[in-house]
Amino acid sequence: MELKNVLRNYTVVDLTHALEEGTPCYLPYHHMTWMSREKGDGYNAYVIQVAEHHGTHVDAPSHVGGAKWLDDMDLDVWHGPCRVLNFESKRLGEEVSSSEIKRWEKIHGSLRPGDIVLLRYGWDRRWTIKGRGRVTQEPLRFMRGFPGLSVGAAAHLGKRRVKMVGTDTPTVDSVTAFLDAQNLGKVEPAHIKLLRECNIPILEGLKNLDRLPVDGAYLFAFPLNIRHGSGSPVRAVAFAPKR
Repeated sequence: MELKNVLRNYTVVDLTHALEEGTPCYLPYHHMTWMSREKGDGYNAYVIQVAEHHGTHVDAPSHVGGAKWLDDMDLDVWHGPCRVLNFESKRLGEEVSSSEIKRWEKIHGSLRPGDIVLLRYGWDRRWTIKGRGRVTQEPLRFMRGFPGLSVGAAAHLGKRRVKMVGTDTPTVDSVTAFLDAQNLGKVEPAHIKLLRECNIPILEGLKNLDRLPVDGAYLFAFPLNIRHGSGSPVRAVAFAPKR
């Protein structure tokens, strides 16, 4: 069957936050004018200054001292069937345990080697742009109190040999684990387990996971081909079956 006939049965879901100044991220993003038709140039052209780990992005194993940089990784890593695990009931800063993932598997079927696991917390609803509307502390909401994976849960995903782990939070670890690591000058434990020990890349800062089914969608999240890159912004999209 031709690919175009197959794709008629799917709808494309955008899982990527737009890159723009004022996004709620740890490092800044700048979109600067290089050439401008308004200023008499023949073209509009801009310079982008962006961190590798900004917005919707992937982490390569090298991000925490693992063996592979972005350009070492096979392209097949960045696409595949995805399973969506709903943990919207998680409280602020709470961690997902391995037993919770096992309970999910009893209901929806075991995670398969090559699956892409997407952790849905509904955290993308906290994404707001600094400077829009009235002045509030709203842009900080996305960066505070987020839940995440426990080390045991990350280890279980490694045993299942999943292809990639994604989340709609700023980082796959909980805010508690993140702050503990920062204060001690260490690395978040779930990052170490997934990236360094299991060689599983991480996809962070997703949106619209509530528009995907638990099973049956197919994800694409290709990074820029950065030589010795530790991560990269991506355009993450999923093909979800039409119902």
